[in-house]
Amino acid sequence: MGVLMRDAFMWSKEHHTAWLNELEFAEIARTLKAMARDQGLETDAIINELVHFGVDAAFALLSVQAETGRIHERRMAARKMNRAGMALVN
Repeated sequence: MGVLMRDAFMWSKEHHTAWLNELEFAEIARTLKAMARDQGLETDAIINELVHFGVDAAFALLSVQAETGRIHERRMAARKMNRAGMALVN
């Protein structure tokens, strides 16, 4: 009887741990989506990266996309200033 009680407790403990891991994953996904939306980025690619390669890869992709967006914005601003006849400043 004691063995059955111990086995039932272990399953419950494993179930609880799996549930906590699922909650953690959902919270990380929510955070990544919010950060991507704040940067004006596409969220699907970042969530796919999280699912397939993990948290580190998803945050790396988020930072690369955000930096790429900032570089593009700076280049567009420089082109706009150049068309207006203003000196380019780096």
